[in-house]
Amino acid sequence: MFLKPKNALYKTISRRKFLELGGSAAVALGAGSIAVGLNSVITRRPVYAASSDDAKWKQYSGSKLVFMSENTPPSFAIKEKLKVFYDLTGIEVEILTDQLPTVQQKVGIDLRSGKSDFHLNYVQDKPIGSPFADYYADYTPYLTDETLPQDPEGYGVDVWFENFLDACGHYYSAERLVAFPYDCAVACTFYRQDLYEKHGKDFEKDYGYRLEFTAETTWKNLIDFTAFFKKLKESGTDVPYGYAQHHGSFAWTTQLDIQRMMFANGRWQDFSIDDKIGSKTPGATNWGDEQSVLIMKKYKEHADVCHPDNLANGTIELNSVYQAGKVACQVQYHEFAASIEDEKTSAAAGGKTGYAPCPKGEKSWIVNGGEAVNGTNCGIGGIGINGNASDDLKRAAYIFAIWSVSKENQLDVLKGLGGTPTRKSVLAVPEVQAARKRPTTMPNALTFDAVYDLGIKDPHFVLGPKIPNTNEYHQIMATEAQKLVAGKQSAEESCGAIKAQLDDMHDV
Repeated sequence: MFLKPKNALYKTISRRKFLELGGSAAVALGAGSIAVGLNSVITRRPVYAASSDDAKWKQYSGSKLVFMSENTPPSFAIKEKLKVFYDLTGIEVEILTDQLPTVQQKVGIDLRSGKSDFHLNYVQDKPIGSPFADYYADYTPYLTDETLPQDPEGYGVDVWFENFLDACGHYYSAERLVAFPYDCAVACTFYRQDLYEKHGKDFEKDYGYRLEFTAETTWKNLIDFTAFFKKLKESGTDVPYGYAQHHGSFAWTTQLDIQRMMFANGRWQDFSIDDKIGSKTPGATNWGDEQSVLIMKKYKEHADVCHPDNLANGTIELNSVYQAGKVACQVQYHEFAASIEDEKTSAAAGGKTGYAPCPKGEKSWIVNGGEAVNGTNCGIGGIGINGNASDDLKRAAYIFAIWSVSKENQLDVLKGLGGTPTRKSVLAVPEVQAARKRPTTMPNALTFDAVYDLGIKDPHFVLGPKIPNTNEYHQIMATEAQKLVAGKQSAEESCGAIKAQLDDMHDV
């Protein structure tokens, strides 16, 4: 989906060459350096609190780091800027990118095996951070270390957008900080504004209200919209289907899709735990209660009027379906706007797409006494340091981490590949403010009203569940939900099956 840049700046030592050197690879790599595994080197020059900033940035000149990341815009863009980092620090960095499930597997093996082949990791909040949090280094001691360079904006909670630092940095305790917010994918509504306007009168004639998407549009309205487009499609009108849910093979896709609808209606949550910090002992799940059963019935009702390939569409596939003009609406992650607005590849580009908050809850669907909100969830990708690494490797990795999440880099990524800032200061830049309206040179900025101004703020924001076996939970929920969507079991059966498996998993 994104531009694949040139290879990162790095040197390679093959396994065969390393063995030929008989463990003396450090000699071949330069005086004063120490080989720390097959792909890393660490060299240190002493610095002090009174040392110059230049000396602090260059104290590990001659070192080599490896960063394992998901294939998201920041990592692609930063690959192109590694020469800038090398000139600043003398540190070489190899950035390896892959799809999130593969990254999850590779960093999990590295962390749990006690190795540190990947000194820096992309810490996606639930799939990677929740199960592996204890294996990451704590940033806290470095934040006030006067022998390290520091970002002038700092790293406090107010520097980042609401909830972001907790989302990717804190797990099970507010005392340890294991990641800085590196990028974000926040849900909002993408809809074909041109088609909504074209068919608005017919919709209003049938349903008695306007075909439009606003912050007050509910999930009940969305089901009406979706059914209307399906009826038009089946009558022979040349229109796309109204919507497609997120399913596919990656279970987190399905969990997030359902979570939005569940939370919007009564702020329902899977477990009675702190949603931002999470818990290692979540206790009994709330699945199977009256509220969950009702909303899963509505989810099935929505599935029945969606695109016929509903079960095959994961997040990335669904975006392709929308770009191809096959659906008129999707709840999608705001980092995808850059691809939607690419007129070379997208039928939905050129001002055809509108961006709005996630659908709001329907008051008549709320039986738990909760609030109707624009339930908005996300993936906040952090950058963390492998706790197995040596002290000096951790310090060198910290230098790269703070540089990678700097305001300058986030602005460059937004302007270049269409990144998604995590620092508030980026949005204060005049050219970013101007880009929030068409015509724009930063397509992702078109989503900022829906995402940064509303969606990520409480009470609309939902994160969890952050639990150690979150990936097992995702798989359980997706399996049972997809059986429901396929018509193989009822909402009551799906919710009951999820509850039974989760409570058994947590010894409840």
